[in-house]
Amino acid sequence: MAERLKIAVLLGGMSAEHDVSVLTGLQVLEALDPQKYEGFPVYIGLDGQWWVGEALRQRKNYLPDLAVKRGLMRVQFGVGNSRGKGGKWVLRGVDGGMFGGGKEIDFDVVIPALHGTWGEDGILQGVMAAEGVPLVGGGVGAMAVCMNKAWAMQMARALEIPVLPSLVVQRGDVLEGKEAVRRLGKYPLFVKPNFLGSSLGAKVVKDDEELQASLSEVFRLDFTALVQPCVRNLVEFNVAVRRSAAGKIVTSAIERPLTSGETLDFKDKYLSGGGLDKLGGKLGPAQGEGMASLTRELHPKSLPAKKAAELRGWAAALFELLDLGGAPRLDFFGDSKTGEIWFNEINPLPGSFGYFLWEAAEPRIGFSDLLDEMIEEARGRARSRSRVIDPTNGGGGIFRRRG
Repeated sequence: MAERLKIAVLLGGMSAEHDVSVLTGLQVLEALDPQKYEGFPVYIGLDGQWWVGEALRQRKNYLPDLAVKRGLMRVQFGVGNSRGKGGKWVLRGVDGGMFGGGKEIDFDVVIPALHGTWGEDGILQGVMAAEGVPLVGGGVGAMAVCMNKAWAMQMARALEIPVLPSLVVQRGDVLEGKEAVRRLGKYPLFVKPNFLGSSLGAKVVKDDEELQASLSEVFRLDFTALVQPCVRNLVEFNVAVRRSAAGKIVTSAIERPLTSGETLDFKDKYLSGGGLDKLGGKLGPAQGEGMASLTRELHPKSLPAKKAAELRGWAAALFELLDLGGAPRLDFFGDSKTGEIWFNEINPLPGSFGYFLWEAAEPRIGFSDLLDEMIEEARGRARSRSRVIDPTNGGGGIFRRRG
């Protein structure tokens, strides 16, 4: 039997989406094929400290208090010093006590179950790329563009994919209601953070007072806000994209999320239908379903076949243009009366990794097999992009090489 790959699953993180990331990470750990992989959780606290330990496999231990942390080991990943004595990448213990500082935990691949800033925006990707670590998902540039909704919309425009007009408002800027109405049309308008997901901070505003209150709320979470027209007769359609083992770009089932209000918000995604308490079925009785608990219509009958094909084509084109990896989810707005559809945003590491969209796809692929493909893709990308750096090869050498 071949040696199992050691998979470090990063969860938590320094983001407003910290708790959602914990749910996704626990689901990933349960879905990894134990015949092929030895997965272990690496919890990143809101303070940026990294922890490992068996207690982190159980949802009941989150958020870890001092009692739980006594049984964990605090670790760090060293840029420029990332490999251990056996040549593998390692996490090193940084505390003394019962574990002893300097203890090494080796790994082969990283799966970042980290939603939001620091984990989904290119920062973590840059750290891992600098050390050549195989990391599931897109690279530095792709993740940075996806995380910046305004940039992602510019990419969509470049492909002539319809997008809604929008105003980008920086923290400290002043956006008067009359200016917003002049440029975007009459109220209601839609306000959301530019760099966050999970629908955190997203809100419909109906007048100047609500606009200012919503911007203030966004700026407590993010430093950039987007203001857009509010789509009448709103429907949302989501589709995930990946590159198959054969190298072909394929799309998942299309879903229509069902909302309890005017727009899909954090409560709809994670706190409805028992999202935090619902039993996990095949993923285990202790782990919440996260995004999988959302009420949705798969293969929505309200979306004509021609429109569905167009939406899939747009998603695949953006995936290819940005050189994305993993299985990102692309979200679209629609008007149920006019049939118009607009690109909304890209979720490069979607909640629950969007496994439910692939289980409903044709052909179907289960969560464990989806993770297999993403792990192999990450390893292949790391191999293809590794290189020996020698300035003289490109004519960039200036100094004499000494031995």
